[in-house]
Amino acid sequence: MLEGSPAQLLGDSGVVAPSVGSLGLILAPAGLGKTTLLVQFGLAEVLAGRSVLHVSLGESIGEVRGRYDALLDDYHRRGRLEDRAAAASALDQHHMVQSYSRDGFSTVKLTGLLGILAEHASFRPRTILIDGIDWLAGSRAQLAASKALAWAHGTTLWIAGLSEPAAEQLGPEQLPAPFTGLDKLIDCLLQLRARGGAVELRTCLGEGPDPAAQPILLDPSYMRGLDDGPGPDAPDPRYPARYTLYSGAAPGSEACFGEMAERYGLAEVNFSYPGHEPARQRGLVILSERELRQGDVSLAYASRRMDRGFEESHAFRRVLQTLWHQVHGANEVFVVGEIHEDGTLAGGTGWGGELARLWSKRVSVFDQQRCGWFHWDRGERRWLATDTPSISSRRFCGTGTRNLNAAGRAAIESVFSATFGESAPPSA
Repeated sequence: MLEGSPAQLLGDSGVVAPSVGSLGLILAPAGLGKTTLLVQFGLAEVLAGRSVLHVSLGESIGEVRGRYDALLDDYHRRGRLEDRAAAASALDQHHMVQSYSRDGFSTVKLTGLLGILAEHASFRPRTILIDGIDWLAGSRAQLAASKALAWAHGTTLWIAGLSEPAAEQLGPEQLPAPFTGLDKLIDCLLQLRARGGAVELRTCLGEGPDPAAQPILLDPSYMRGLDDGPGPDAPDPRYPARYTLYSGAAPGSEACFGEMAERYGLAEVNFSYPGHEPARQRGLVILSERELRQGDVSLAYASRRMDRGFEESHAFRRVLQTLWHQVHGANEVFVVGEIHEDGTLAGGTGWGGELARLWSKRVSVFDQQRCGWFHWDRGERRWLATDTPSISSRRFCGTGTRNLNAAGRAAIESVFSATFGESAPPSA
């Protein structure tokens, strides 16, 4: 078992994963890491010598395999996997991937696929992983059919899908809609929730002495144990070089955040994509197509979440994808823009603030119309006026409108001076 993997941590905590013929669910809001968690489970099974069928609704076979390769690289780089070549060989022997469109999948098709694999490839999976189910539009009959399939083929079946943000408030032994009353069909239900700069893995239903009593904290990038990753993110304003700005190097707010980071000697990570002309080159990271797809989000979901329509365009989707990476890597978010009356933020970059709220990260917004700072109060669920905030985490995101005015520029400068002092230190 890979040290620090979610499978190992769940076993150590007393939570027993579903056995042969049983069904486990993974629920999370969009973009929180359920796909990566599912891949972690698949990799653990393969390295234990058990065959795995990974069914993806929305990603290509190459994209899914790329996720497994990225995990192998991460474990090998950190000394948790001695023989990467042997692990890759195990994937070739014991792992298969099948891709469907979201509208083209059914348990009937999966049953047919299992028959073909058994007859023509002598491949009988011990574990089946299904990623991309939209339970918000799903049916109770679909869940029952999945359970029956697991029994009929003698497999462990894990299904990952979207959940409503309201489901984050559920306690142990509570099931979110549409699963109420279906606890006899579900053997284990795992839930992902944002918790500061980490992801919390909680058991809502399953075996163990006290489900959900001790949630597991995971690193948001690879969904491995947080204690197995880098050290704590404790800030220390005496050492600006230890801080990292995550941004997108777009003109306006993001470029200003970058200029201030360089002036004070902070590190920068500026996410961009092929064909984009960034306003800054320092710390530039050009995301690959696979990496961009990690941050993919349905425009329909973003529109519903922010209660307004967004244009369907390639460039705009790239903005949403890069914002996901900016916010995902940070522990707090600063946005310059405008707060609408309904509490949402103006423009496409407002999605960065919305992701921060969705993932329960600290978020501060400078409203250029009101010329003041506001922070999101999770308890009162509204924006509250505040003094100039300081940077409280070594990893933070700075984003916002391209139409930066003098007040917005001064607000960004005030954040850095409030944190590191009035006089910027030498860049060296």
